[in-house]
Amino acid sequence: MKGWKKWMAVGCSHGDQIDPEARKAVLMFKERWKPDTTIHLGDFLDLAAFRSGAISDPNSSDRAASISDDLSAGIDFLHELRPQHILYGNHEARLYKLASSPNALAAHAATLTIQAIEKTAKELKARLYPYHIRSYYELGGCKFIHGSMFNVQAIRDHAEALGGSSVVMAHLHRVGLERARNIEGTSGYCTGMLARFDMDYASTRRATLAWSQGFAYGYYKDNSININLCERRQNNPWLLPL
Repeated sequence: MKGWKKWMAVGCSHGDQIDPEARKAVLMFKERWKPDTTIHLGDFLDLAAFRSGAISDPNSSDRAASISDDLSAGIDFLHELRPQHILYGNHEARLYKLASSPNALAAHAATLTIQAIEKTAKELKARLYPYHIRSYYELGGCKFIHGSMFNVQAIRDHAEALGGSSVVMAHLHRVGLERARNIEGTSGYCTGMLARFDMDYASTRRATLAWSQGFAYGYYKDNSININLCERRQNNPWLLPL
């Protein structure tokens, strides 16, 4: 393995919705693995109170979700994980929509939250990546993204859209591997989530039955990368690779 370095990537920790067992497992693995590069693939905050439904519906229960608790938990986890690369997910993207809102209170809260994230990234000396289909971090020829499509074949669809040797994403809350139907034979990987399985907003959605927690890790060198997935299904124990 001379000349090869280590990496790991996680996503969808969702602020104060992070699962304590998942948090412990990921941090334990990082301590043992000692990666040279660590990536958070986005949705490190949940921001339920910033949902469009919560903003428009005075009876939405999400209006009572604590922004302070969510922000503190999300930032605490980033400080523990110490990623060099932090991608915004669709949950963080809500902040930029609301920062220019005519609702002065919502705009002010969104702006303060953005400033707290940027301050954290600066303290960690980490690079922030906007939530955009053309925004990704590339390592060893692999594109790391949060993800924007959400369907049964979303891993494959992202791999086909971005191309290259491989794509690693989060967003879908399930660990998975699919091959693209392109000339490059791009491999698409999804890291799953670190959030709780019983998050309220998805309690009646059938898709949650496929949810799984996990992370990705491996080696990289120049334009080559090795990708492995670690998965934990609901009601099963964490079995770490090391």
